[in-house]
Amino acid sequence: MTDQPPLTASHRKGSAPAPPHLALMVTDFGDGGVERTLSNLAAGLVNLGARVDLLVGQPRHPYLGDRPGQGTIIAMREPYPGGLERYLADARPDLLMTGKRRDDALALAARDRLGVPTRLVTTVGTPLSALLNERGWNPIKRYREARDLRGLYPRFDGITAVSTSVAADLRRHFGVADRALRVLPNPILPADLETLAGAPTSHPWLASGEPPLIIAVGGLRKVKDFDTLIRAFARIAPRTNARLLILGEGRQRAQLTALIVRQRLGTRIDLPGFVANPFPYIARARLLVVSSRREGLANVLVEAMALGTPVVATDCPGGIRDLLADGELGPLVPVGDERALASAMLDTLAAPRTPERLRQAAEPYRILSASRAYLGFFGEILGRR
Repeated sequence: MTDQPPLTASHRKGSAPAPPHLALMVTDFGDGGVERTLSNLAAGLVNLGARVDLLVGQPRHPYLGDRPGQGTIIAMREPYPGGLERYLADARPDLLMTGKRRDDALALAARDRLGVPTRLVTTVGTPLSALLNERGWNPIKRYREARDLRGLYPRFDGITAVSTSVAADLRRHFGVADRALRVLPNPILPADLETLAGAPTSHPWLASGEPPLIIAVGGLRKVKDFDTLIRAFARIAPRTNARLLILGEGRQRAQLTALIVRQRLGTRIDLPGFVANPFPYIARARLLVVSSRREGLANVLVEAMALGTPVVATDCPGGIRDLLADGELGPLVPVGDERALASAMLDTLAAPRTPERLRQAAEPYRILSASRAYLGFFGEILGRR
């Protein structure tokens, strides 16, 4: 595959290929993996010659300033007070990509009402059957939501999945056909990763000569299960002088802070909040831990591997097992098992995996390489017109 953008339906026979007009939409723009993935993808697609609009609900978010060349950033309230329908009617992009279920439904409904020829693609980053099962709803509500999803996804022109397990879940439970489905690597790693990782940071625990640092990154939400991580760290604290940093913000801050106090680990665990550039923290850590109950891929694992930082993760539903090569690149432990997690953390601190092997496994997730794969898939979708 070359770096040339694919043809679109608007190309006249015999004319030079025009760059495709692509739109990526995240109206509820927060600090999650979808937001970082689509903002990185926008930058990669622009670099490959595409014309890109990035439709967001929070245009001043840090993710939208740390990657140059992300295309045209459009706030969905200004200059489009009519929302998505107004944008589609005015801009008529060749293809619109969404990444959250609320946006999925908005995009399908808007296209149906307008009758525009814009192709629609969504990306799925988590095993949805596991998401429905963990919510504790009664069976009738779970059945109804699963039914709604089975009616939603087949209406897309294309669907990308972050891992083979997520793709299998879509086929098995939600009626997605292979023709419309593609497993593609998330565009996670910027070309200047090493430069970003070398940036200065003011946190005192990252200074030279400080004790070993264990790090976790993610929203302070139940699905990340930082409760188990904190309890696992409490088990190893008497046997090591390591410290634990959890980067992220969310609804569970008060609960996690209270747990740290009960464990008497206030001087050993810190919750600094959201950090726009986590790479200096990850690069200086001795170990990165993913304690999640469910993960489509876990972008932060890829980031740590690319920087040569050893990793430990839960064997949760999603793509972590594939990413870590069935545990060869980092230990996999049962979800919610603080004893097993503590043991894996100690073992990895004592005998980490080879950094070179970790870096090699992360290469497909470079922004430009992954964006090229997405652009090729978009070309296939547009060619079906």
